[in-house]
Amino acid sequence: MENLARRVLHGMYGRIISRSSALHRTRRVAHLFERRRWHALLRRMLSRTWGSLAPLRPLLSVPADQLTLHQRLAKTLAEFVLSLPDIHYRRRFRQAHLVLSRPLIETPRSSPRNGTLMMIGTLGPGGAERQLVSITKAIASETRTRISVACIGLSNPSQRFFLPDLDAAGVPATIIGSQGDHLPAHVASAIASLPGELHEVTNYAMTLNAELPRIAHLWLDEINVKGGIAAVLTGVPLIILSQRSLPPQNFGFHQPYMREAYRWLAKQRNVVMVNNSEMGARAYEEWLGLPAGKILVTRNGYAFDEETRLSYRADRGHYRRIAGIPDKAPVVGTVIRLSEEKRPFLWLEIAARVRRDIPEAHFLIVGDGPLRPSLEQRARQPDLSGSVHFIGIVTGAQAAMVDMDLLLLTSRAEGLPNVLIEAQFVGVPVVTTRVGGAPEAVDHGRSGWVLEHDDAETAGARLVALLRDQSWRHAAAQHGPEFAVARFGMRRAIDDIKNIYAFADRSNEVVFL
Repeated sequence: MENLARRVLHGMYGRIISRSSALHRTRRVAHLFERRRWHALLRRMLSRTWGSLAPLRPLLSVPADQLTLHQRLAKTLAEFVLSLPDIHYRRRFRQAHLVLSRPLIETPRSSPRNGTLMMIGTLGPGGAERQLVSITKAIASETRTRISVACIGLSNPSQRFFLPDLDAAGVPATIIGSQGDHLPAHVASAIASLPGELHEVTNYAMTLNAELPRIAHLWLDEINVKGGIAAVLTGVPLIILSQRSLPPQNFGFHQPYMREAYRWLAKQRNVVMVNNSEMGARAYEEWLGLPAGKILVTRNGYAFDEETRLSYRADRGHYRRIAGIPDKAPVVGTVIRLSEEKRPFLWLEIAARVRRDIPEAHFLIVGDGPLRPSLEQRARQPDLSGSVHFIGIVTGAQAAMVDMDLLLLTSRAEGLPNVLIEAQFVGVPVVTTRVGGAPEAVDHGRSGWVLEHDDAETAGARLVALLRDQSWRHAAAQHGPEFAVARFGMRRAIDDIKNIYAFADRSNEVVFL
């Protein structure tokens, strides 16, 4: 290796480089390669922070046959860089393991461990938050065990969107890190040995040490990683890491420590990983290098209520009137966060294509987000002017869904989209891109349509055909509720969660590493 590198360098620089200088350089190059530090160097150059690859992120989930040659090369580069092990964080976890792997002997406590603690970022109007609240309420009503929720933030109305539902069910919600004022010495020492970006684990450990749950059920990647480490350190017998979508490198919240932290957590025998779709589970396993089947699949559950569904249908037209849409105008709608991963600009391009063939069509967008001002500006252009209606965040999104003839989802990355399931339950046919677990949420051809190609021209033509096929839409509206209840009923979801929780009953002792 040394001689080869020396010849290469000498050929590049010629006689200008002295023999001794070239020898020093080649030894350094060989040393780097032999210790595999080139992995870390390359990652630091290209993706130590995800921002350096942010322009390439939308390409990761696009099929290669839909990309130009330069885009395919860029996608290949991004996939390669993200596939490399991050030696920096792997080394830090190995160092920390000397502390983390010691048996975690609990100090005497006045009360035993009991109950379940849910942890999530906020109680905002998102799909994961909705699922947490629904499952928490169901468990609280069916069992006598204590259950509570802890969040990173509940400071504004948006973050407290679902808080009234928990209050009504008698489930307390607190702020992560607000309980307790000290940690056992071995826990504090272990946290101090972690990379600096993970020192927030202290807040999670404070809450877990104060609550003493038998089960820590964590939701979404940042909470899974930080809360998962804290739960291991504080001796929680069963730790559930609930992944709700595709791996985080598909999104802007990806952090470089996440994969190595997940890989370490996967080795702990009291940690169970679950995902809400087959596609999502397999994607995480590939990303983490785990064997197939390591991550369990528990699909979303919904407390479907026939009386509520009928009341929504009976009130059909309310949001049309608010937006000023004529009663008989065909309406394509969506319920999304107006952010990059949902591809709302593609949604508007498809809308423009639909309007080209059906000029009387209108488009209803429920939701809010950082891209709203730009989207509103695009919607004012001549090909869409007067036909796109932004109504923001609403309570009870299904009440707005019933005013749609089709619901369109154009995401580039999804887990198991709640919006597709809820729309089908209230009798609204859905159209979606083929991403993540979205195909698992639709009975293709019967309750909705999964697009093979998601360019604006092809997708728009498909929507035009479906809008003109009134008999198909009527049949889909009839089949949708049956399909949604059969596959995504809350009873099945609760039974799945209870089966996982049953693992905690195998032992009353702390599970050692």
